[in-house]
Amino acid sequence: MFRKVIVSSRYIVSAASLGAFVASALLLIVALGQLIITVVSTLANFTSVLADPKELTQVLVTNIDLFLLSAGFYIIGLGFYELFVDAAVPVPAWLEITDFEDLKASLVGIVVVVIAVAFLGQVLDWKGGVDIFYFGAAVGLVIAALTYFVSVKAVKAKDRREQDAAG
Repeated sequence: MFRKVIVSSRYIVSAASLGAFVASALLLIVALGQLIITVVSTLANFTSVLADPKELTQVLVTNIDLFLLSAGFYIIGLGFYELFVDAAVPVPAWLEITDFEDLKASLVGIVVVVIAVAFLGQVLDWKGGVDIFYFGAAVGLVIAALTYFVSVKAVKAKDRREQDAAG
């Protein structure tokens, strides 16, 4: 009975990993398509882009956000696979996921970068006024809260590992 539960949960997690990989691939295809369209459009209207490159900058920042999300979905999919299916996947040291806390920290790191890129997009579109201050303060508070969450979880996970190693 217990073996059946383990086998079926591996299939579920494998499906979740596959879903994250598919989402990553779709986002990557969309980002590449948008990049190609942007390059062609920029070359076709080069003089107007030279006169006002702000719109090109906004499109490229949005495009970078899609690439980051694609990489994030890939990392999450790989993390699920490492945790629940095969821990011996050859990955660089910075991409090793040993427990669920590592996976959450990776996800929070991706969210922080996406929030920062979204804020940059708002700064590029800013027309003046104090509204950007409030938006920046909100973004800063969210990033600070997420950073605190990850640091507390990392300390607890480190303590737990040390206790497991000691006895």
